[in-house]
Amino acid sequence: MPNASLAVVISTYNNPDFLRLTLEGYRQQTDHHFSIYIADDGSTKETAQLIERLQADFPAPIHHYWQEDHGFRKARIHNRAIAQISASHTLLTDGDCIPLPGLVAAHRRFSGEDYFVSGSRVLLSRPCSERLCQQQSFDTARSGGWWLKQRVSGNINRLLPLLLPTTLSPASTQLEGIRGCHLCCPTRALIQINGFDESFEGWGREDSDLTARLLHAGFKRRNLRGMPVLHLWHEESSRRHLAENDDMLQACLNERRIEAAYGLKQLQPENGHSRG
Repeated sequence: MPNASLAVVISTYNNPDFLRLTLEGYRQQTDHHFSIYIADDGSTKETAQLIERLQADFPAPIHHYWQEDHGFRKARIHNRAIAQISASHTLLTDGDCIPLPGLVAAHRRFSGEDYFVSGSRVLLSRPCSERLCQQQSFDTARSGGWWLKQRVSGNINRLLPLLLPTTLSPASTQLEGIRGCHLCCPTRALIQINGFDESFEGWGREDSDLTARLLHAGFKRRNLRGMPVLHLWHEESSRRHLAENDDMLQACLNERRIEAAYGLKQLQPENGHSRG
């Protein structure tokens, strides 16, 4: 669907270096028919200052949604951003995932009305990620030979996804293997399932829950092949709430739940701001 309008929702929390690299990847897109919605889960002023600098000459609109830091509340800030989107399709991704130049074009090309598109990632090593954070610029348009050297050097964990032609898999209803690195769906689908479920506390399973409810609502899954994002290395988030979140995900699957128990419909105003 080449004429689809696209909103890119990028989650972030207190990592302006990663966000700068991610946004630089979107600056280098071959297709600039998109808007960016940054879902900021309570970052300090350095992130806001970075966004303000970039907004001045960025080739696409950047909207910044921020909430106070009261622990991991990614689901809630996502819902605040989603509530403002008027584009036909929404691409959900993270502020530690650098897109290749054709990512937006691929998601616009392959977007549909009765399915969502799930993408993959290539992991960057810790030394590679640290070097990138120190660079002022990073060219995401690279040849297969250059990526081969990165694989031999141990800078990336996989080569094949970077070399494959960009295609879309057949439709399926499989949940296993889904990752939150980039997922695109009709915006109306997110509204239909009541957005992210804010019942999930701390890191883990909120993306799987959202995907499960899309499947329960009748949307099929299709995998985007050959257009991974580059995932920057970082320390793992706390898994303190993972067992409880696993239980809530299993309950969602058992009940074949479609709507979030606490999502867009229950969204209440709080201290925070939006810019751009």
